[in-house]
Amino acid sequence: MKKWYLLGIRTQILAYYIAASVLIVGVMGVALFLSTTNIIRQEAANTTAMAIDKSGRQLEMYIEQLNGLSELLAHNPQVNRYFGGTFAEDGVSIEYRADVEALVETILETNQEIASIILIGADGRLITNEENLDMKFTGNIRDQSWYKAALGSNMPVLTSARMQEFSMDKDNWVISLGRELKDEQDQHIGVLRIDLRYDTIESILKDLNLGEQGYAFILNQNKQVVYHPNPEFFSQEDKQQELINVLEMEDGELSMEQMLIHRFALENTDWLLLGVASLDGVKRMQKDIIMVLGILASVMLLVALGSSSIFANSVTRPIRKLEKAMAKVEQGVMDTEVSVVGSAEIQSLSNHFQDMMNRIRDLMDEIRSKEQSLRASELKTLYSQINPHFLYNTLDTIVWLAEFGNMERVVSVSKAMARFFRLSLRGGSELTTVREELDHVRQYLFIQKERYQDKLAYEIVSDENLLDITIPKILLQPLVENSIYHGIRQLPGTGLIRITAARAENALLLSVKDNGIGFKTVDTIWQNSNTRLGGVGLKNVDERIRLYYGEGYGLVIRNDERGGVTVTLRLGIELVQK
Repeated sequence: MKKWYLLGIRTQILAYYIAASVLIVGVMGVALFLSTTNIIRQEAANTTAMAIDKSGRQLEMYIEQLNGLSELLAHNPQVNRYFGGTFAEDGVSIEYRADVEALVETILETNQEIASIILIGADGRLITNEENLDMKFTGNIRDQSWYKAALGSNMPVLTSARMQEFSMDKDNWVISLGRELKDEQDQHIGVLRIDLRYDTIESILKDLNLGEQGYAFILNQNKQVVYHPNPEFFSQEDKQQELINVLEMEDGELSMEQMLIHRFALENTDWLLLGVASLDGVKRMQKDIIMVLGILASVMLLVALGSSSIFANSVTRPIRKLEKAMAKVEQGVMDTEVSVVGSAEIQSLSNHFQDMMNRIRDLMDEIRSKEQSLRASELKTLYSQINPHFLYNTLDTIVWLAEFGNMERVVSVSKAMARFFRLSLRGGSELTTVREELDHVRQYLFIQKERYQDKLAYEIVSDENLLDITIPKILLQPLVENSIYHGIRQLPGTGLIRITAARAENALLLSVKDNGIGFKTVDTIWQNSNTRLGGVGLKNVDERIRLYYGEGYGLVIRNDERGGVTVTLRLGIELVQK
């Protein structure tokens, strides 16, 4: 794939037009999407809140009606006389009982939503329309939770949904309202329970419009399910936990499924009505916007293609003439005449083209001359900095070994010196490889080892994959020389020099670490290491690296706390200048 700046102007103009069109459509689409989504979401939130509040108030009114019925029964004189009197089946008691039963029957006939009414006295007397309850004293009824909850309560007590029979059929479900019966002296005489048919609440909430996936449910203060359209939520704990999670969310909060939440606390109850609305309108709107954006983008792309083609031709026609003239210049025809008609910029470019051609040759000659001078100066500096003292010292070592008749060591040192200078010069080339640079410093260390014997030890470690990388030559020898003369030579014991070659991301790291006496500060290191003892100073090495690789490369010197100095050369994997 071609790089962007290598593409033709015609192609670039076309791409700019298309990119601008896509950007405009994208910005418009995002703005339209966000604004429309926000409006629909707010409308959905308001509609959901109104619907839930309306249904909640209807439930409040109905519960208030039940409270009125319970109040009527709880304070009825016949009820008080019957349950407050002595338990005896005399004529008066039977008469009172008949009056209470008639009242219960009337209430049931006028309120079809009431499934049953139970009046149970403190002494066990029982009046109810439920045929399966014993009319005599029933102790286990008074042990039930609804009976105990009604005791001592000043307000009617509502329960969660329960089953009159063991069945998942909601037709058998009821919600009970319990109330304590007291006589005129405010003494406990019994408990009243009114069982409301479950489908009564369902009929109030069924008309709620909460979207295709929306639903409403009721929880009491104990987080028990009072109402839910799905019967499974009454028996499965994991589904009940889902409702509790919804309860803990804030009003209006959107979940990942695009659900909107609103709650309504019913007065005079411990019930909380929650509505969960699905934002079906937002989903439909998103699909419509995507379709509209697709059509709009297609139209704009077609317009962009046509207009950009016309505009590109008017721009590129004179540029092609200049391109042909430049092609002739590349062939050596420097006196080419160019005259084009176009925009002011194109005409100005044409007018200056000829002058530029006349100056190019002089500039190229000047640059070539400066480069040759720079390279020659660098080589001259490099070769002149090979200190003859190292040569003299090495020759003295060879003479000393020869005097003692150690010819094998004489041969080894001579070979090492020969290879050292052969690698230093390397046919006049400025570059070498990591392999040869390590070999060069290895020969140097071998010769120094012969001079210093047990006072010097060294090791060289390198990654095999880095050995063929091309680098400037004579980089490590000045570092090693600096370690010997400034660090190890003053040690009372054996000095160790460790040379490593490693890779860190896109850089080549050559390190020289010694266990010498070190320096007090890094400034001291630079000051001392600039002395040319047997080669180039460290500052010279640093400048050469920057010359080849640019800023971000060079020497990093660290004075170790436990003694010694580590000098790291940071080089590029590839040379910037060849």
